[in-house]
Amino acid sequence: MAAKRRSEADPLDRVFELLDDAQPGVHDVNDPALDLPVGLPAPLIELYARCDGARIFSDTLELLPSAEVTYDGARWRFAVIDGEPVGVDHKGKVWRTDASIEDDIIDGTRIDRWLAGQLDALALLFDHEGEYNDDVFDEDGEILAIIREKQLRAQLKRDAGAPGPRWKLAHVLIEQGATEDARNELEQVVADDPAFCWAWLDLARVSERLGEVGGALDESRMAADAAEGVQHPQAGYFWSQVARLAARNGDDMQRAEAATKASLLAPDLKKAQLEGARERLDAGDTASAKGLVDLLRAVWPRDLEVLELARRVEGN
Repeated sequence: MAAKRRSEADPLDRVFELLDDAQPGVHDVNDPALDLPVGLPAPLIELYARCDGARIFSDTLELLPSAEVTYDGARWRFAVIDGEPVGVDHKGKVWRTDASIEDDIIDGTRIDRWLAGQLDALALLFDHEGEYNDDVFDEDGEILAIIREKQLRAQLKRDAGAPGPRWKLAHVLIEQGATEDARNELEQVVADDPAFCWAWLDLARVSERLGEVGGALDESRMAADAAEGVQHPQAGYFWSQVARLAARNGDDMQRAEAATKASLLAPDLKKAQLEGARERLDAGDTASAKGLVDLLRAVWPRDLEVLELARRVEGN
């Protein structure tokens, strides 16, 4: 009974009880740390009081030993999951690098909630002996969309306010054709984290797909304002999307304003977008090339290189 009360009082203890109850070999949990490096934040001190590193579900999730924790001035990197670094900030929020956007997102509001969600999500892939479950991968070896959806919902059940898993859930819903459900999730994401510029941009993309260009323009502007507000390195790209949607919406004043911001914040953007459009055109992907050209024409409408490439795309 006392043990049960301790678990209810300390969610992190409950997480480690689950790890201890697993079959031998499924998880490899080190003994608690005796001496910790100076300067670790309270959430990591609490974590390393339970273990000094762990390898969970065949190294899918690795909690680094305390001596291997690194600090970059904003976050302490303490874990790796599926090859993606995970860190905790001064407020105890858990950040994970997302390869699809080459950026960090908030994957959990607290370490205990994040860990509990990860255990539940990974348990959908592995059986009690640590072997992969049947029928979780497609023919290409990728996790099935329905399984990814269940994993993300499992994370959100443990940590409903975490914007990262909800944002990923929206992407999985879009992949499965549930566009309106995805929009609802994205609206919750930006309500929980108004500075999440990628979620604002995805919301704009959903609105544009549904033919609501005016709403998409407003949402893209929220994305750009958020990106500029946090001095995001890709703020210029976000403003270029505002320019593109403003052009589509017939708002030349807003297009010109956004184009100026894009040019100032991202002086290399034109070169990168031109190269990308040419590569897609040469590969026969005219639709993607046209999308990039539309963005280029919105920001640099009189540029000779842009106009020449636009003619090439129109001729295909």
